Amino acid sequence: MPDQPDDIARLRNAHYAFEELPDTITFAQQPGSSCNRDPLPIADATIDDIAIAIVAAEEAASEFRRRIFALQHLYKSAREMGCIGTDRAVEIVLKKGGR
Repeated sequence: MPDQPDDIARLRNAHYAFEELPDTITFAQQPGSSCNRDPLPIADATIDDIAIAIVAAEEAASEFRRRIFALQHLYKSAREMGCIGTDRAVEIVLKKGGR
């Protein structure tokens, strides 16, 4: 087994693309599933483990992008309806027939 902290630190220092490499990887959790996995130290991860973790990370990123889009749409809609900084966006958009 590699000396995890030193090996991961060396890898992070080896190339800027590895700077944000996590200490552990997580896997998508399925409610009620007996196949759920605990986080795994990156130094112990197989290629397949990393591929599965990428899918979970992409799902989380997609959810985050949808949330950003919804907030941006609310903000833009409220501004287009004349809201100012102290107005409650949801209230104004609902009153004026939000799209």
